[in-house]
Amino acid sequence: MPTDYIDPAPETKIGRMRGIIHALLTEHDATGMLPTSARFLFYELVTRGTLSKEKDGARPPDHIVHSALTDLRERGHVPWEWIVDETRSLDDFTGAASVQDWMTSVLEQARLDPWQGDAPLVLTESRSLAGVLRPLCDRYAVRLAATGGQVAGFLHTDIIPRLQDGARVLYFGDWDLAGNDIEANTRRVLEQELDEPLRWERVALTERQVTRYRLPIIIKHDKRFKDGRGVHEAVETEALSQQLIIRLLQRRLDQLLPQPLARVLAREARQRKQLKALLRR
Repeated sequence: MPTDYIDPAPETKIGRMRGIIHALLTEHDATGMLPTSARFLFYELVTRGTLSKEKDGARPPDHIVHSALTDLRERGHVPWEWIVDETRSLDDFTGAASVQDWMTSVLEQARLDPWQGDAPLVLTESRSLAGVLRPLCDRYAVRLAATGGQVAGFLHTDIIPRLQDGARVLYFGDWDLAGNDIEANTRRVLEQELDEPLRWERVALTERQVTRYRLPIIIKHDKRFKDGRGVHEAVETEALSQQLIIRLLQRRLDQLLPQPLARVLAREARQRKQLKALLRR
C-alpha cells in the first residue's frame, strides 16, 4: 500500500480521520497485523487519545472510523480484504468438473493434528476478535468460536458436540461485570453437559493486563439490573492491541504444543505433495 497518502479534503474532520486511519493501517501492514477490524482500529485510536468513547451527537463514537474506512476502500487506498467483517459470511456449496479436480482443489485444506487429539478451543466473547485471530488459529490447527455475548443455543448445537471431557478452553473476554457474567454463563453451560470440568484459562482480559497496559475504562449501563445497579466500569478486550492479543495467544499455544509446529507443517507439506502427485496419475 502506498504510504504517501494525500487526502482530498485534509482540512475536514473526515479528511483528517482518513489520513489517521491510512497511517494506522500502514503500521499494521509493517508489523504483519493484517487483516484487522474497524473495532480494533477504533480502540487503538481511543488508547492513543485520538478518539473518545463518548458519542458524537446522536452517532456512535466509532461512526467516523467506519466512514473513513469506507472512503479509503472505495477509492482504492486500502485493500478490501484488510478489514474483516464477522457479522456476515458466504456459504459455498459449488462443485468441480470431476471428483479428482475437487480433491486437488481442497488438498491445501488437509491438516495434520499437532495436538495428538487434544486441540484447544479458542473462545472469544466478540466476533471481531475471532476474525483477527482466525489466521493464527488456522496455522495452529485449533478450534475457534465467538459467543457474541450471552448464549445457550449455539453452545449446545455447535460447541458441545465437538468438546471432549476435560477439553482445554482459551478464553478472551471483556473485563467487567457483564463480561465476567458472560464467561461464567458460557463455562457453566458447557460444563453441565460434560463428565469432567474443562481446563479453562482466561488469556485476556485480566485485571493485571488492565493495570499493566493502562487500558481505557468506560462506564457501561447493563439493562439486566434495576434501580441503576447495572452501572459499572468496564474494559473491552479490543482495548488491548491486536498485536499484543495475537502474541499472547501464540505464546500460549507454543507452550501447550506437544511438538514444534514447524516440524508438523513440514511433514504436512510433504504429504500434500505426495498425494497431489498420486491424484495427477
